[in-house]
Amino acid sequence: MAKIIVVGVDGGEPSMRAARRAAELAAQSGSTLHVLTAVDQGRVEEYAGRPGTVQVTSGEVAEGVASDAAREMRTIVDRVTSSVAQGKPASVLVDEAVRLEADLIVVGNRRVQGLTRVLGSVASAVAAHAPCDVYIVRTV
Repeated sequence: MAKIIVVGVDGGEPSMRAARRAAELAAQSGSTLHVLTAVDQGRVEEYAGRPGTVQVTSGEVAEGVASDAAREMRTIVDRVTSSVAQGKPASVLVDEAVRLEADLIVVGNRRVQGLTRVLGSVASAVAAHAPCDVYIVRTV
C-alpha cells in the first residue's frame, strides 16, 4: 500500500510553506500527498471586487483553497489528492489521517510572543492526538 502524507492548508502563506515541504517529502518517499482544508459550513463570506458583492459559503472558499493548493503541489509530486472537511483544523487533520491510514501529518508552526507557547494550537493538538508521526515545519 502506498504511503500517505496529510497536510492542512488554509490559503495563507504559512500553510502553503508547510504544504510545499509535505510535497517534497512525498516526492522523496514515493508517497501520495493529501491536501486538506477545514471549514465551518455555516459561514457565508462576501467578496467585493466586481460590480455588486458576491456571496460564497466558506465551503466554496475551502474547495477553492484545497484545489488550488493541490494544483500547485502537483508541480512537486505526482500523486496528490484533496478534500474539504467540516470542523476544527486539528480535529479534521487527525480524523482524516485516521480515515486514510496516513503515515505522516505535516503541519506548520506558529511563532507566538512570549515564552509560554512554542507551537501554535493546531500543531500542538495534532501532535498530541495524531495516529501517526507529525512533521512540524517552521513556517514563520
